[in-house]
Amino acid sequence: MIQIKSVTDLNLIKQAAKIWKETRTALIAKTHAGITTNELDLIAKSVIEGNECTCTFHDYHGFPGYICISVNDQLIHGIGDKYRLKPGDLITFDIGVTYQNHICDAAFTLIVDGTNNLTEQTKILAATNSALTRAIEQAVVNNTIGDISFAIESTAHQFGYEVVKDFSGHGCGNKLHEDPMIPCYGKPKTGPKIVENMTLCIEPMLMTKSDKYYIDKNNHWTVYSKNHQLTCHCEHMILITKNGPEILTA
Repeated sequence: MIQIKSVTDLNLIKQAAKIWKETRTALIAKTHAGITTNELDLIAKSVIEGNECTCTFHDYHGFPGYICISVNDQLIHGIGDKYRLKPGDLITFDIGVTYQNHICDAAFTLIVDGTNNLTEQTKILAATNSALTRAIEQAVVNNTIGDISFAIESTAHQFGYEVVKDFSGHGCGNKLHEDPMIPCYGKPKTGPKIVENMTLCIEPMLMTKSDKYYIDKNNHWTVYSKNHQLTCHCEHMILITKNGPEILTA
């Protein structure tokens, strides 16, 4: 069932979003070649817990990390470890922040140490951000979830990429995963109607040349592209208002 948020809910979600943005700022400052993904995971933990919040993903169905950190061919659900970042790595931080039982969930992607001569990384990141922007433009009252999903898929294809089929965006706020599910593919004017005071996580997940993937057999979490080519994931949490979408994680 889709949860329409109260004023109290929204105030608490926005506080969680504030801490999400502080965490993003800290990670951007520290993301350079040579640092390990585990060190970045602990930086996120420190910021989140230092602001009277908790790391939403930690121990969620046994997830061992504090946030998800995915690099290059890791699409989603990467776990911080001893890997040291290299110049040109494409790194995605998917961060969940819980404040007084209310949640903000969103993700952003960076190219480590700049973009010089990194055509493929730059191209897929631009495509994913474009898909996110166009999807959010469809998140208005009386449109449908299918309008959002179609915007993601059509933009990805326009740039020459595939979208993952088995993972999706979702409602969020009172729980991490709420209805409606928001796939990266769909048809316009289908699915649930968008109404005021929904809070949605819209998250394009793009893959190069194929949508085939596998899940790490050792950690049972990390999703890799089967062809080991670049992937990219960006996500904003938005509030539906009568005046259009408000991006809580901008």
